Amino acid sequence: MYDGREKEGSGMIYLITHGARNNGVNPGHTIEGIAQIKALSIPEGITQVVIGTGLRFQEIYEAVRSQLFPIRGSVRYSPFCGSADGLDPDRCVVLADGTRVPLDHYLGVGAVPGFDAWEFVSAMPHNCLLCAGNELLIALGAKAIAARGQLYEIYPNSKFIRRIS
Repeated sequence: MYDGREKEGSGMIYLITHGARNNGVNPGHTIEGIAQIKALSIPEGITQVVIGTGLRFQEIYEAVRSQLFPIRGSVRYSPFCGSADGLDPDRCVVLADGTRVPLDHYLGVGAVPGFDAWEFVSAMPHNCLLCAGNELLIALGAKAIAARGQLYEIYPNSKFIRRIS
């Protein structure tokens, strides 16, 4: 059971999932999705931002950017936070070029042998903000993620995730 304490020297990481989005190639947010993201209150003291490579992750950053400055560190990009690929309602992944792949033939972040999502998150600096997708949360072991446009606290040492808004 999580007692609210991290081991000394570890840091907390924040993660925002994308809001309601369109379908198709490199889907962006709907108007509702942008509103979901803008409604979040970002904690103070963000040291670095890591943005997925898909349009919707850049939109997360743009929607919360005014709450982040000054950022003491850098803004970086990583496909581990989410790519341009999108999962459509028919359970097909739409690749950046429009190719449709059945979900059971797609090796995303959570299905790649050897990828350790906890190691990835642990390598981030304290108070880092990840603009990411549900796929990273699932790779970290989160279950039943239904809500969109949410803010999470991630505690790497105890491998604990908590939704905070």
